[in-house]
Amino acid sequence: MSYQDIDKEIAHLEVVFGLISPRDRFPLSYWHSRLHALNRSSMMPAQRARVAHLETILRSVGARIDQITGAARQRSTVSTGR
Repeated sequence: MSYQDIDKEIAHLEVVFGLISPRDRFPLSYWHSRLHALNRSSMMPAQRARVAHLETILRSVGARIDQITGAARQRSTVSTGR
């Protein structure tokens, strides 16, 4: 992958990661694999820094989704009396 293609992929992921929600069609594992594919590429230091930042964002998004879905499950259990 060329440096320009890597930049385009990083820019795309930066946009997408800001839009991820619990109702997305793509699981977080899909986005993790896209990110790991970039790590196998030869990147410039600035690109590596952006990818590292994306990894942090994806972990944060995953934790936020876990909180949301966990809270929703808890409310569902309480309302059904289980």
